[in-house]
Amino acid sequence: MSNSFKRGCNCYRGRRSRWIEPSILYLLWEKSRHGYDLMNDLPELGFFSEQADPGAIYRTLRHLEDNGLVVSEWDTSGSGPAKRFYTITELGKDNLLRWQETIRLQKNALDAFLEKIKVIDRKPKI
Repeated sequence: MSNSFKRGCNCYRGRRSRWIEPSILYLLWEKSRHGYDLMNDLPELGFFSEQADPGAIYRTLRHLEDNGLVVSEWDTSGSGPAKRFYTITELGKDNLLRWQETIRLQKNALDAFLEKIKVIDRKPKI
C-alpha cells in the first residue's frame, strides 16, 4: 500500500477551487465588495480553511465579468490606489440559483452514497 493511502484520503484536496465561483456569487449577492474583501470572506462559507488563492479569485472574477455575471467599477475613494468594486448582475443571480439546484442534486447523491457505504462499519471483517 502506498504511503499516501496510509495517511488518509486526499480526495477533496485541490478541488475546493470548484466552489470559488458560486461562493463569490453568493458573497456578491449579499453585498457588493472589493476583491480583497472576497478573499477574506470566502473562508466563512466553509470551503476554505484559510484565505483563498488570490490568483484564483481574480481569474474567477474576470471570468464572471466577461460572462456578464458580475460588473465592476473603479473605487477611487479612500487613500491608496484605486480598487475594483464588484457587484452581481441579474444574470449572476440567475446563475447562482442554477448553482443552488446543482449543489442540491450533488448533496442528494452524496447523501444516498453515504447511506449505502455506512454499512461498511457494521459488516464483520472476514
